[in-house]
Amino acid sequence: MADYLLSQHDPRAERADQLAAVRSAYAYDMDFGFPVSAHFADADQPVLPWRLKALGVQEEMRLNLLRLKQQGKWNFVNDLPPLAPHKLATMVREGDMGGIVEYFMPLPGGVTGDHHDQTIKAFQEVFALVSPPAAVVNADTDEYFAEMMVAGPDPTRLRRLAEVPGKFPLSTEHVTAVPELAGDNLAAALAAGRVYWVDYVEMSTLDNGSHPQSPKYMYAPMVAFCVPRGGGPLRPFAIQCGQDPAGRRIYTPADGYSWKLAKNCVLAAHNTYHEVLTHLGFTHLMSEAVLVAAVRNLAANHPVAVLLRRHFEGTMSINKLAVELLIQPGRAVEYLIGSDLKSTYPWLAKHRLNRSFRDNYLPAKLAAAGTDGVRLPHFPYRDDGMLVWNAIARWVDDFVTGYYRSDAEVLGDRELQGWAAEVSSEQGGQIRDFGATPGQIGDRVDLTEILTMVIWTAGPQHAAVNFAQKDHMAYLPANPLAGFTEEPVGTDHTEADWLANLPPLDVAVQQFCVMNFLGSVHHTVLGDYESDFHSTPVTAAHARFRTELAVAEQEILARNKRRATAYHYLQPSLIPNSTNI
Repeated sequence: MADYLLSQHDPRAERADQLAAVRSAYAYDMDFGFPVSAHFADADQPVLPWRLKALGVQEEMRLNLLRLKQQGKWNFVNDLPPLAPHKLATMVREGDMGGIVEYFMPLPGGVTGDHHDQTIKAFQEVFALVSPPAAVVNADTDEYFAEMMVAGPDPTRLRRLAEVPGKFPLSTEHVTAVPELAGDNLAAALAAGRVYWVDYVEMSTLDNGSHPQSPKYMYAPMVAFCVPRGGGPLRPFAIQCGQDPAGRRIYTPADGYSWKLAKNCVLAAHNTYHEVLTHLGFTHLMSEAVLVAAVRNLAANHPVAVLLRRHFEGTMSINKLAVELLIQPGRAVEYLIGSDLKSTYPWLAKHRLNRSFRDNYLPAKLAAAGTDGVRLPHFPYRDDGMLVWNAIARWVDDFVTGYYRSDAEVLGDRELQGWAAEVSSEQGGQIRDFGATPGQIGDRVDLTEILTMVIWTAGPQHAAVNFAQKDHMAYLPANPLAGFTEEPVGTDHTEADWLANLPPLDVAVQQFCVMNFLGSVHHTVLGDYESDFHSTPVTAAHARFRTELAVAEQEILARNKRRATAYHYLQPSLIPNSTNI
């Protein structure tokens, strides 16, 4: 039915039919009810408003795939499965998430024998109906590459470099290979705090993955950036594609396509780290550990439970979807990342369990990385993030002092202390430094810091690392997650070598589906607690919080007018309360 409609007229006609059928299924759901907890633990199924938003986004993607097929560009091993609207409605009503994901984000399974050639034009043509992101225009520039480190899907990895590492023997010659850094000196730049780097040493323990038709590769590179002497955005100037300098070249922008190949190695490592750790491990799974312990220890009417239920809405249901469908063998994540799941699972577990809670309070994290000052003048994630972090911190401080008159009341709250003890335990997820004294909450300051971090992780931090995916990762050449050739050796590489390193078109289609979906569903708004705090000790404080978020919004909008590229992901109006996508 859907394919027939597409062949007859504009594909959006199919959308109207399918939405009507699915809304009918939702009405059935509403008439008979579905389990809604009185607490903030979620039902297995997402709430109705979320599902309707997700459906609209998914159907746009499906129509895009149908148009590819109509144009003769669905040249993949697995066909795009046809499905009648009533069948989709049945899957929705019955909660068949596996069937829904297979329908909206099918795995292409490889490229058919006659269509192995890939070109930039072919990657761009993946956007058959959906508007292509701006990354399509500027993805191959060094300016865009540097912007990913301060305003991309994972802007958390950059560190200031104080001295040249033995394993990464940088020199002034590498710096001056960049026209904007001509005449600079590496020692002077290091002393001035203008040199930054990302070391992907963590990727060394991952094994290479495989695609249905070829091997894939993961790399453990290092990349260096420099702020020009007169200020301005970072400039990338050196990449080494592995941890051991022996037998390896340090590439610079003067190396043409060899440099582009080296950037691919960095992006594959950066984006795999982002998806598995920064995104899944350090937001979704961190929040789940805190949530589960809260459900088990805090009564539904406990003030902290009332505060946090908005910040946990949808977390369990979206995590269930991720674990059961997206990160299973043969599913979307394995299809995209460069490493194999057998080595990735324990890698994720290790880094999630070793993750420091307190060290990642945003001000502390930035200070430890050396990225908190004016020596790095262009850092949108930091600048907008601190506005939002400080607003949350002031709100939470007002909340805590509104409900706890003394530190003794915090220590004496058995539910609160039980929550902290369980979060720190193996049973509760082992967040090893959940508070200044692991296993308990010592005073009002400690509680304020903990709640600020919980809200930051569930809302703003997740928003920053999630919604940028649509703009920067839906177009594969901008941000690949795997390499399809071994790391480059020597120089004089060509465009053909660079294209061969990129994942093939079937992966580009899957990446478009996943990233476009994850970056498109906005549900709830930071600071909206509806009537939860009406006529309570914190009514006025909540009003101040909403006002402060509005002021932060205006400041960010003003900053975006001055920026070469606007950064929207930490605008309060675009930040959901919770990790629900």
